[in-house]
Amino acid sequence: MDTVKWLRRGAVAVAVGRIGLGVVAGLFLVANAGWVPVTIPPWLTGLFGDRPHEIWLPALIAGWIAGAAMLGGLVLWSMFYVWRRRQYETLINRLERELARLRNLPFIEPAPLEDLPEAPDARAARIMQALDDEGYDTE
Repeated sequence: MDTVKWLRRGAVAVAVGRIGLGVVAGLFLVANAGWVPVTIPPWLTGLFGDRPHEIWLPALIAGWIAGAAMLGGLVLWSMFYVWRRRQYETLINRLERELARLRNLPFIEPAPLEDLPEAPDARAARIMQALDDEGYDTE
C-alpha cells in the first residue's frame, strides 16, 4: 500500500516539475529567442571540429526537455517493468504451491471410504486374477 502512495506522490512531483520547467522555459525563451555560441569540449573536437557552433536557443532547450522527458519515461517504464515482473513471479510461485499441493493430494486427503462401491465388482476381480495368472505386473 505504501508503494502506491509513493508512486502517486512521485507522479504528482514529476507532473508539477514538468509544468514548472515548461513555464520557466517559456519565459526564458521569450526573453532570449536568439542564437547562442556553443563551444565543443576537447574530447569531441575530432567529431565536430574546433570552432564554436551557433545553436538556436529554443532548439537547445527543446533538446534538454526532450532528453529529460526520455529519461523520465525510461525510469517510469523500468518501474512498471519491475512491478509487472514481481506480479508474474508471485503468480508463478502461487501456481507452483498449488501444483505441489495437488501432487500430494492422495497422501494428504485420501478418498473417503464412502466413495468406494458397496459391493465389489466381480468382472474387475476376474480381470485382475487373469493378469496375476499371466504374470503381468499390475503396477
